[in-house]
Amino acid sequence: MIDLSTTQGWLLLALSLAAAGLVLRRVESYLASRRARAILRRWVVPALELFAGASAAGWTLEELVRNRDGTTGLAFAALFVLLIWIGRSVFGDFVAGVFVRMEGTIEPGRRMAVGGVEGKVTMLGYRSVAIEADDGSTFRVPWRTIASEAVQLGEGGAAVRSHSFAIAIPRDRPIERLLEEIPAAALTSPWASATQMPEVRRQSETEQGYVLRITVHALDARFAPQIEAAIREKLGIVP
Repeated sequence: MIDLSTTQGWLLLALSLAAAGLVLRRVESYLASRRARAILRRWVVPALELFAGASAAGWTLEELVRNRDGTTGLAFAALFVLLIWIGRSVFGDFVAGVFVRMEGTIEPGRRMAVGGVEGKVTMLGYRSVAIEADDGSTFRVPWRTIASEAVQLGEGGAAVRSHSFAIAIPRDRPIERLLEEIPAAALTSPWASATQMPEVRRQSETEQGYVLRITVHALDARFAPQIEAAIREKLGIVP
């Protein structure tokens, strides 16, 4: 039987709980039951992370109490204060994330607006939340920001995604007419966002014609090829 001291027990417990939380984070996405995923994300994983942090704190305090020598204890206390000072932002984000996740209102796939960032939540991390904006860019918002500022939550679903592609147009097609036809074809598509206008600009010219760079906004990333196909069909141009 392994004989562990109290301090070793605290440290082993902290590492075990942290490892269990990490494993469950990876397992969660493979569960078929949405309820099981919600329970893991809202209760089990945050609780494990909280207990892991408490165990690590217990190990540190035990070390401070056990070292009776004044010089050693003072040095260890100074190191402890230094680590707390360096990691205060990390620890603050971690604790805020634990309690915010317990509320169960923020989850991957849901739209959220906070701190000037709006988009779809793609990942809940230890220190921050990854939000994919409508243009496809990703922002990481710290948990402390989410806990301290007003958060606007929308329904679940994919964020609006932009999609760019090029079309070669022969010179006998008036470009002024195309600048009207292309946006109209995109906006009349049932898969396009009605709140973001398509963009059409001239990319280059050749002897046969010119190349237009078109950017459209889809309700979901998988619908973007259908919008492109609708525009090409309207213009009579095959890929």
